[in-house]
Amino acid sequence: MIPFRTQVKFLLDIDKASDVDLADFVGVFQRWIQQNALDELLIDVADYKHVFEGPGIVLIGHFSDYSIESREGHVGLLYTRKRQVEGELQSQLRTAIRFALKAAALLEAEADFDPRLKFRADAFEIRFADRLQLPNQPESFAAILGDLQVVLSELYGGNKVAFAPRASDPRHLLTVDVQGEGATAITDLLQQFQASVES
Repeated sequence: MIPFRTQVKFLLDIDKASDVDLADFVGVFQRWIQQNALDELLIDVADYKHVFEGPGIVLIGHFSDYSIESREGHVGLLYTRKRQVEGELQSQLRTAIRFALKAAALLEAEADFDPRLKFRADAFEIRFADRLQLPNQPESFAAILGDLQVVLSELYGGNKVAFAPRASDPRHLLTVDVQGEGATAITDLLQQFQASVES
C-alpha cells in the first residue's frame, strides 16, 4: 500500500481571522529552524499570505510541513506528514496528531504573541491528501472508520468523541471533522495522548 499524506489541523480559539497577523509567525518559524525546536529536519519558511485560501505561512521540513492557514476563515495550524515511515493508518494518524499537538503547544508557549495564542482542544480536522487511494466519497470514509475510532478514542482518553466526513465533493480532500469531550487545553490533550499510546 502506498502511504497516505496525512494532515491534521487544530484551530485557533479566536473570534475572527483578522484577530491574527500571519506575518507574526515568520520570525517564530525561522527561530524554530535555528533551534531545532521540533526535533526533525526543518528547511525553510515560505510566505503565501498573498494567495487567496492558500497555505498562509509554511514551515517546510523534510518529513513534515507546518502551516498557519486561514482557509474558509478558520485560522489554525495545519500539519502535513509528507513522508510516511509507518505502513498502517493508525500509526500514521498517531504520528500526525502527536506532531501537530506538539507544534500547537509550542506556539501557545511563544512569548512573541500578545495576547498568547490558544488552540481549541475539543475540535479539529483530519485530511487525507491522497485522492487516488482515498477519494472524497462515502466508501473511503467507511474504509478508515475503524482506524479513526481507535486512535480518536486514545486521543480523548475514552471520553465521548464524534467525527464525521465533510461534504463528499470529489474536488476536495477527504476531510473528517472531530469533536471530543474532556479536553480543555492542547497541553493536556498531548500529555493524555502520549500516556494512552505508551500504556
